[in-house]
Amino acid sequence: MFRILIANSKGGSGKTTVTTTLAGYYARAGRRTCLLDCDPQGSSLDWHRLRAPGRPPLHAIAGHDALHASSAASVLRLPRDTQVLLIDTPAGLRAHEFAPFARQADVLLVPLVPSPLDLRATLGFLDLVRRLPEVRQGRLRVNLIANRLRERSVAARELDATLQKLTQTCAIRVRDSQRYLHLAAAGLSLFDDDSAAARPHRDDWTALLNWLALREREPRSDAVAAVAAGPLCNA
Repeated sequence: MFRILIANSKGGSGKTTVTTTLAGYYARAGRRTCLLDCDPQGSSLDWHRLRAPGRPPLHAIAGHDALHASSAASVLRLPRDTQVLLIDTPAGLRAHEFAPFARQADVLLVPLVPSPLDLRATLGFLDLVRRLPEVRQGRLRVNLIANRLRERSVAARELDATLQKLTQTCAIRVRDSQRYLHLAAAGLSLFDDDSAAARPHRDDWTALLNWLALREREPRSDAVAAVAAGPLCNA
């Protein structure tokens, strides 16, 4: 099972959008995909309930009990044949709450938005991530998603300047678009949309999907430490 954790202690960064977009991608690719929604708000579960029966199948489980009990309890409820697990986490996670999630994952995706206040909060979360033994030892790979970008805006330039201090050229850039909202309202993802208008948006995800494919093929024991000497994430 390939376990993808989506997290940021700052709310409104787009964690559910990332989770549901990737769920739609893997389901359409024929992978047996499970979505574990650990946010008490249940937005990913709501998205799944709206999904039409004829769409590529997905399994979804409420996992917010993992915040107060063992996260292994949620994992035990997964279908035995699960190939890809996507874990959507709530905002406001503190270090002792986030650590169990990190231990259950192979990769961590951190979405962030080009807002100075939001970015300041995210930097605190990234500092927490940097100190995790799973990250320092290379067992948990990390990548950032620059989300809701409006190219050539001042906020986008400021975000780029900050990311250059944290990473090399591995941050994923996803444009700001109402298409995600319209699709979510119908329980769909970008990868359920075959219209010509969706193609440029899909291209935004190509670098991330390629990175995830590489990480899935990489034995965890052979991973190289990602952050001890510099960049937070590695390609």
